Formats: sequence, structure tokens, C-alpha cells
Amino acid sequence: MEHVVTKRLIIRRMAETDLPDFLIYHNHPEILRYMPVEPLTEEQAMGFLTRQAVVEIDDVSGYMAFAIQHIGDAKMIGEVGIYLSPKAQSKGDIGWSLHPSYQGHGYATEAAQVLLTYAFTHRKLHRITSGCNTRNTASFRLMERLGMRREGHLRQSKFIKGEWQDEYIYALLHDEWLAHQSVIADD
Repeated sequence: MEHVVTKRLIIRRMAETDLPDFLIYHNHPEILRYMPVEPLTEEQAMGFLTRQAVVEIDDVSGYMAFAIQHIGDAKMIGEVGIYLSPKAQSKGDIGWSLHPSYQGHGYATEAAQVLLTYAFTHRKLHRITSGCNTRNTASFRLMERLGMRREGHLRQSKFIKGEWQDEYIYALLHDEWLAHQSVIADD
């Protein structure tokens, strides 16, 4: 995906110059709260940014992450990403992460809509899923704003930060996304 400019954001490939901003939001305690990862070192973060700057996924599976750059502040404030299954399966799993100072302003919704458009139109996916901890209200409400429907409640499905956590699973089919786009256009 080439960079996409919205009213307030630029969704683009990650770059090595994003390192300071990436470390600030990625290692923030609120971001790590629901994630099964530990804070990244500078070296680990640089390795991730370097790979994501050039990754291309064709017929194989893999993860692609894109920087969310705030136009007004000229800085990377988060990321949206998609794990793509092998092309024959025609499905993906999306996620996002946004610095807490920028949450609650619709930026994640804006960025996730760009990613859904890319996935359904350019990648021609049939189905996209996403999941979150059941206590992560902001994340599952975002999935619902995107037109995704809850398909499941997995009990004690992930062991994160020393405890078993419940997870909601959401999904969206290509046809449902098209219908949701016409509703958005009518608003």
C-alpha cells in the first residue's frame, strides 16, 4: 500500500526515522496492557521498522504494519496492521495501536478504514477478523464502528501478564463491508 492521506492523517509505510515516536507509543504501559508482548529495545524496534518498510506479501502469509502519522503534529502516533493468510484463503486479521494521547479522537477509526479499503479492494480479501481483550472497550467499539460483528467470546483464551484473559472475536465479510460503505456515504 502506498501512502494514503486523509483529512488528519497519513497512513504510510514505516521508516527507520520513526524510531523515537514508535518507541514512545509502542512501549507505553497503556498500549502494553492487553498485549502479549514486552517493551521493545531500540534494536528490536529498529529491526521491526526496517522489515516493515520493505515487506511485500504475495502468495504467502505474513504481517504488514503501516504508520499512522498525524498531519498537524508531523509525527507517528500509532500503527495499523494486517496479518494476511495465504492468498488462496482470501482472509486477514487486522489490528491497531495508538498512543493514548491521541485516542478518543477518531484517528484509529480513520486509519482502520483505510486499511479495510486496502484489504478489500486491493488485496481482494473475502473475510477480515480482529480480536481484543473483553476489557478493551475502546477496541471492540472501534470494531463495531467499522461494521464488524462479534462472532465469539473466547473464555480465558490468552495468558497475558500473568493471567488468563477473555477475548472477543469480530469479523467482516467483503459484502458486509460494501453495505457498510453505502451506509457511511448516506450519513
